[in-house]
Amino acid sequence: MDRLRQDLRFALRLLWRDRAFAATAVLTLALCIGANAAIFTVVQSVLLRPLPYSEPERLVFLTDRFPGVGIDRAGTSVPNYFDRLMSVTAFESQALYQFNGLAVGEGVAAESVAGLSVTPSFLRVLRVSIHRGRGFTEDDSREGRDRVAILSFRYWLRAFAGSPDVLGREIRINGERHTIVGVMPDGFAFLKHDVAVWRPLSFGAQERSEGQRYRQDHDQIARLTAGATLEQAQQQINALTERNYQTAGALKPVIVNAGYHTTVVPLADDIVRNVRRTLHLLWAGVLFVLLIGAANITNLVLVRATARMKELATRQALGAGHGRLARQLLTETLLLTVIGGVLGLVLGSWGLSLVSLLDLTDLPRGYEIRMDWIVVAVVIGLTLAQGLFISVVPLAHLAGLKLNVVLHEDSRTGTASRGSGFARRSLVTIQVALAFLLLVGAGLLFASFRQLLAVDTGFKADRVLTGVINLPQATYGDAARRNDFVNRAFDRIRQLPGVAAVGATNALPFGSGAGSRVILPEGYVMAPGESVISPNSLRVTPGYFEALGVTLKRGRFFAESDTATAPRVVIVDERLAQRFWPNADPIGRRMYEPQLGRPDEFVKRGPDTTWLHVVGVVGAIKQQELLEGEQSRLGAYYFPYAQNPRSTVGLAIKTTADPLQTVNSVRRTLAALDPQLLFSDVKALEERVEASLQPRETPMMLSLAFGALALMLAAVGIYGVLAFQVSQRTREIGIRIALGSDGGSILRLILREGAVLVFVGLVIGVAATVALRQVIASQLYGVGALDPVVLASVSAVLTLAAFLACLVPASRAARVDPVVALTRQ
Repeated sequence: MDRLRQDLRFALRLLWRDRAFAATAVLTLALCIGANAAIFTVVQSVLLRPLPYSEPERLVFLTDRFPGVGIDRAGTSVPNYFDRLMSVTAFESQALYQFNGLAVGEGVAAESVAGLSVTPSFLRVLRVSIHRGRGFTEDDSREGRDRVAILSFRYWLRAFAGSPDVLGREIRINGERHTIVGVMPDGFAFLKHDVAVWRPLSFGAQERSEGQRYRQDHDQIARLTAGATLEQAQQQINALTERNYQTAGALKPVIVNAGYHTTVVPLADDIVRNVRRTLHLLWAGVLFVLLIGAANITNLVLVRATARMKELATRQALGAGHGRLARQLLTETLLLTVIGGVLGLVLGSWGLSLVSLLDLTDLPRGYEIRMDWIVVAVVIGLTLAQGLFISVVPLAHLAGLKLNVVLHEDSRTGTASRGSGFARRSLVTIQVALAFLLLVGAGLLFASFRQLLAVDTGFKADRVLTGVINLPQATYGDAARRNDFVNRAFDRIRQLPGVAAVGATNALPFGSGAGSRVILPEGYVMAPGESVISPNSLRVTPGYFEALGVTLKRGRFFAESDTATAPRVVIVDERLAQRFWPNADPIGRRMYEPQLGRPDEFVKRGPDTTWLHVVGVVGAIKQQELLEGEQSRLGAYYFPYAQNPRSTVGLAIKTTADPLQTVNSVRRTLAALDPQLLFSDVKALEERVEASLQPRETPMMLSLAFGALALMLAAVGIYGVLAFQVSQRTREIGIRIALGSDGGSILRLILREGAVLVFVGLVIGVAATVALRQVIASQLYGVGALDPVVLASVSAVLTLAAFLACLVPASRAARVDPVVALTRQ
C-alpha cells in the first residue's frame, strides 16, 4: 500500500509537470469515453435491459402476416384471439390492446390525451397490480357496460391532484361519460409513456363472427405457460392456422395465396425490431472512436516514454528493477485513464440531457433511457481496459531497455528505436483506417438522407394545417349528423382570413388511422397462385386533394354532388391504376370490395355486390412514411367521405401564410359549432413529414459527429508522429541541408512519409468497408454501400486533413538551421 501511495504521488507530480501532455490525454479520453457512455446508455436501456414486468422472458407478441398482399405486420383479429384463448395451451394468459387518441373533459376544458383500450386480461398478462381501485373485469368488456376507465398515475396527479376519492367519479371521454374505477401504479408504461387513460375493449357478436377473422384491428400479447417454449406456442398457432385454412371454404385459395400465417416472437425483440441494427451500428461506431482515441494516447505515451529513456535508465542504474519501473509507468497511465473515465461519465451524463434535442424519447422504450449501474460498470471496465491497452506499447518498449546503450547514447545521433517508430506509425495507420470507415459510414448516411429528402410525397406540405376531430358516438351516431357537422364546419372555416382551401379525411398523411381493404376491378381474373392486394382505403371530402396539392392525373376530384344518395364513386391512385389497367383508361371502370363474409365474391361478383365507379386517378401519396417498403406497391383508393362518413375527421387546411397562425381561429370556429369537440393532434403537415425522418436523421447526426471526432483524432495522431520524427531527426536533416538539400526537398521528404501512412490506412479502410458493405447497406436508401462519390469524397477529406497535419512538422523540418542542428548536444 505504501508503494502504491508513493507511485500515485510520483505519478501526480510527473503529470503536473507535463500538464500539456496530461490535459491532451485526459480530454481525448473524456470525449471518447463520454460518447461511449451516452450511446451505451441508450443501447442498454432500449436493447439490453429486461422489460420492467415480472418474468419478461415469458412475454410474447403475436401478429398475423399476409406477405403475398404486401402486409408483413397486420395485427390480430377478434375471432383469432378468442380461438387462441380456447386452443393454445402454451399460453398462460392472452390479451388484446389498441392505442388511440382520446378527448377527455368537457367544453373548452377538454384536452387530447393518449389512450389504450385493452381486454380485462391485459394487466394479468403483464402481472401488474393496480395502485388504487381495481382493474377491468369481464363484465366491463360487455357492450353497454364498458363506460369505465383507469387513469395513469401521472394523469391522476395532474388532473385530480392525486385525490384519494377519485374512484367513482365521472369523466367525459370522446363526449361520453365514463366512471373511474382505478389508478395505474406510478411509473407503469407499456410501449408508450404518455398513455393517460385506459378503457376496456368490448366485442359484440358481429366482431366475433367468422366474417371478421381477417380484419386485423388489434394487437395481441401473451404470457407463456411455465415450462412452455416459444417453439411449442408457434406449433400450436400453426395448427390453429391450418384448421382455419380447412374451414375457410371458397376463401381458402385467397388466404393461401396471400401467404397468411401468424408468428410468435418475444415481446422484447418485437419492440426493438426497427432500431436494433441501427443502435448496434452506432455502438460499433463509437467503439471505433474509442479505439482511435486509445491509439492516439498510446502514441503520446510512447513518445513521452521514449523521451524519458535516460531517466528510466538512470533509475534502473540506481537500483530500480524492471518491475518497479513498469509499475510506475502503469500507474501513470491508469491514473490518466481513470481521470479521463470519470470526466467521460460526466460528459456522457450531460450528453443524455440532450435527449430531447435528438428525440431519443421517440425510440422504443425511449422513456426508459437512463444511466444505471450496469452502464457505469461497463464504462469503468472500458476505461481500465483502455488504460491497459495504452500501457502495453511503452511497457514492451521498457522491456527492451538496455542500460549501457541508453546511458552512453550520443544524443547527437538523432536516432530512435526502430521498434518504437514502427509501433507509432502502425498506430497512426490504424487510426486513419478506422477514421475512414467511420467517415464513410457517416457520408453514406448523409447521402442516403439527402436521397430521402428528395422522395416525392405526392402532396405539397407547405402552409397546410392539420388536426383531428373525433365525433362522439352519442352525439354523432349516424351518417347524416356527421355529414351535417362537416359541411357546416367547412362553410365557416372557408370564411376565415388566410384560408385558401379545406378538406378532410379519416386518416391524415403521416398520422394514424389508415386502413386497407381488398379491392378488385370488374372482370379481373387472377392468375393461378396470384394474391389479392390490399391497398390503403381512405375517405376524403371535396377540397381535400386540393388542400394538399395532389396531382390529378385523369378524370376529376370529388364534388359536392357526391352525396350519400348519389352513385357510389371511387378515385384510385396511379399505382393501383397501373396494377389493374396498365394499358387502358381507368375512368368509367367499375370496382368492388369483396366481403370476407361472402368469400365467393373473391372469384366472382355476387347479386349484392356494391359497384364503385372510377371517376378519377390521382398521384400516389406517401401515407405512412417516406419509405413504405413493400406497402408502396399496393396503391390506394378513396371514397367520398359523405358516402361512408367516419367518426374521425382529419382536417387539412391550406393557408396563405404560416398555418399555425390559423389554429386559434379554427378552434374558435369549431367550438362555436359544438363546444364539446376537441381539435387535437394539431400540426403543420411539414412537421408530420419531418417527424417521419427522425429515425434516420438522428443516427446520421450522431455518425457525422463521431466521424468528425475521428477525423480530428487521426489528424492529431499524424501530426504527433511526424512532429516527433522531425525532432528526433534534426541532426540528420541538418546534415542533408549541409550536403546540398534545399528546403523543398526536405519538405517533400516529410510529406512523403506522412503520405505513406495515410495511403496504407486508406487501403485498409477501403478493405474494411468492402467487408462490411452488407451491414452498411441495410441502413441506406438510394445509395450503394460502395458509392464512388462518397468513397472519393471521404478519401479527399481525410487526405486534406492529413496533409494539413503533415504540413506543420514538414515546414519546421525545412527551416532547420544546419549549423544549429550539427552543434546541438
